[in-house]
Parts: sequence; C-alpha cells; structure tokens
Amino acid sequence: MMEQMDTPGAASTAEAATQSARGEARGWLRRLHGGEATSDDVAALEHWRAQSPAHARAFAEESLFWSVLGDAARQAERERAAQPVRARLPASRRDFLIGGTALAASAAAIAVISPPLGLWPSAAEWSADYRTATGERRQLDLLPELSLELNTRTSLDIRQRGETGAVLELVSGEAAIVNRGGSTANVTVVAGAGRINGRDAAFNVRKTGADVRVTCTSGRVDVDCHQRTRSLAAGQQFAYGASDSGDIVAADAEIVTAWQRGMLMFRRAPLSEVIEEVNRYRSGRVVLVDSTLAQRQIMANFRLDRIDDVIDFIAKGMNLRVRTLPGGVVLVG
Repeated sequence: MMEQMDTPGAASTAEAATQSARGEARGWLRRLHGGEATSDDVAALEHWRAQSPAHARAFAEESLFWSVLGDAARQAERERAAQPVRARLPASRRDFLIGGTALAASAAAIAVISPPLGLWPSAAEWSADYRTATGERRQLDLLPELSLELNTRTSLDIRQRGETGAVLELVSGEAAIVNRGGSTANVTVVAGAGRINGRDAAFNVRKTGADVRVTCTSGRVDVDCHQRTRSLAAGQQFAYGASDSGDIVAADAEIVTAWQRGMLMFRRAPLSEVIEEVNRYRSGRVVLVDSTLAQRQIMANFRLDRIDDVIDFIAKGMNLRVRTLPGGVVLVG
C-alpha cells in the first residue's frame, strides 16, 4: 500500500486555519483586557473555545504569549500588521517562524526594560542585591541590630553598610525594617523620590512604580521628599509619588504588617483593591471584567499559602461569576 503524503496544498490550508484561530484568539484577548468585557463576552469566549481543540489550543498559546510579552508584544504586532500586505506575503511556514521569532525578540527587548503589568522583574529588579519571587518572603540580618523582611516580588540594593548603620534602596516591592541600634546606628531607605531614616525604630516601606507608602510601627521615622521632612510616630503612615505627596494619616499596623504573619487582612476594602493585592501573591492574573463591581467592599482575612481562597470567596461568599482560563488568568464578573 502506498503511503499517503500531505500535499503542499493541504499543509497550506492547515496552516491558514491555525493562523486564523490564533488571530481570533488574539481578538478575544484584546476584548478581555480592554476593560469593557461583559459576562456575555466571557460566555461567548467559552463557546468559541469549545468549538474545536484547535480553538482551545490557539487560545492557550496566545494567552501565554500575551502574559509573557504583554504590551510590548501587542505594540510589535500592531507595527507588523501595519506593514503593506505585499511586504508580508507569502506567509510560508518559514516566513511565519522567522517573523514570529523577530516579533518575540523585538517585544522582549522592549519589555526587559519596562515589563507590562509587572508580570516579571525589570532589568533594575533582576540586578538587585536581593530579590524575592512571587509568593516568597525572605528574612535578612544585615547587622546585629538591623533586620529586614522582604515581601513578595521585592528587589533591594545595599548601597552602604557599616558599624554606624546602612543605606538601602528599595527598587520595588515591600520591606519591613527593624533597627534596634538606638542612637548609635541609623538606617536609611531610598525609595523613589524620598529617603526614609530610622533610629531605634520599626517601619514598613512599600514601593509600586513611583508610588511609595511608609508606615511607622514603633519609634519614630523621618521621611525626606520634595524638599520637606515629615516625622512619623508609631501608627502613622505617609505616601508620596514622583512629584507630589499626601498627608500623614493614621494606619492600622496589624493590617499593614499582616503579610509578615502569612496573612492578608481587608477591612471594608473595595474589590478592585483586593484583586490588585491578590495579584502580587499569585502567578497569572485576576481581572475584574465588570467595572460596576469595583467598589464592592470586603471584610475578610486570608492565608497567603492559600491565596486562591480569595477567588473562592469572591465566587461563593460574594456570589460573583468567576471564570478560570489558561495561564492562571481568572475573570471576575
């Protein structure tokens, strides 16, 4: 019996079908991440994925590509799509592989410097002296009187260390600092546009992009930023950005430092804030697709080693629609 071989025409047809499915998958991803997706859109997507294994596979592959390369990949894709049609043809398998490799390389080069959505560390974070992964916490004893605990996705540089104290830079993330050196040792934390100084004090510093939040949990902490100095006592908090700052406010230290005890505590926190916080501790991404739910308030405690309990709580405790997609993507609403 003569072995049947695939003809060039059949291979071309199969490849065209694959590319068509991946194009539709990208369309669904753009809709889901565009901020206007509805529960009907989610249902329609599930119906589309269930139509064939090729659809399900295309969506899984494009979800991975979307998560890994993010905004940079989408920009590169738009630029490639804007080229004249003649310049992009013929779309042979070799051309597709070469084009896909170039797309990934150019997008990745951009994304190394400025990763989209914080999905992976930037170049500055990768080169930091100390760095924690998603869900990881790390204890550091830099001096006999100076200890630090780094929260999830945190990068820290040691600028200076000696008998009189240390100068640290919080590149990103969150750190709890305890300085028991009394008046003989000072610790300075450089974070964004400010410098935090503490002698015989304990404080928590969180940096997200250019925004910094400082909470004093014991002693006194001085924050220098924008040509002013603010002094924080225990139970006080101060936030600042690249060009502005807020007022000193009261803070619940138990909630701020709950992560050190392996907990997340929410007291009438809006759902949008809860989802943003949960995304720091788990792989993938939780997306609120119904913006009308953003201000729904939550009062609950969750264990960090069971972070997906938050998703169960949203689904069962709040009776909201939840859809799980490949790559750890969860759609709420």
